[in-house]
Amino acid sequence: MKLKIVLSVFILFLLGGCNVLGQKDIAEMDPADLPDVIAFQDDFTREFMSSLEEVEDGYYLFESKTGGYTMMYPQNAKMDQGYFEKSGETFEAIRYGEDESSNDFLYYTTFTFDEGERTEEPENLLKLLSSSVNYDGDYEEMKYNDKTIYFATMQFVTDTGTNSTDRFFGLVKSKTSSQAVSFTYNVITENNDIDYESDLHEASDVVMKLIQSIEFNMNE
Repeated sequence: MKLKIVLSVFILFLLGGCNVLGQKDIAEMDPADLPDVIAFQDDFTREFMSSLEEVEDGYYLFESKTGGYTMMYPQNAKMDQGYFEKSGETFEAIRYGEDESSNDFLYYTTFTFDEGERTEEPENLLKLLSSSVNYDGDYEEMKYNDKTIYFATMQFVTDTGTNSTDRFFGLVKSKTSSQAVSFTYNVITENNDIDYESDLHEASDVVMKLIQSIEFNMNE
């Protein structure tokens, strides 16, 4: 009887093993044994994946290399290795995106993690963000139990008037630690695109899903 129990526990451990794999384990796995999506098939992007299990349909769990936060990550988004920057466990900048071969619209997005005293004054971080995107306006403030989100939108039209970039941007500030993530989400469309309005509505929903999913982890 005891032997059967031990064997059962061992089998359950093997079956559930993929749920306890860490980033290093996943990064070193054979891509043939991983989900057939860009998040796992791209060598660099795979380094940020924290689990083989979907968080929800089409999204996996991203974990910052600082260990400072996690969030949902689109399954076919590719990380820009050339943009990536990290300083210890207190700063990290990432950028990823998709084109219309894997998504309904073309976009790229950035997330910048900060930890330390500079995050205690969100207004200063928002000023820096506004300056970087040439924005002169207010932010909508959304309060949650564990974080506060500052959110704004704007549109940039090219000089030729043929393309426009709709930008969603803001800041996610932890209520329990000196941590924050600033973000920009840029949707690029042709001005004669008949799907423009529906794409923009979908993008807005995606942005809110991503930033609401951010969970901060205290670095020891």
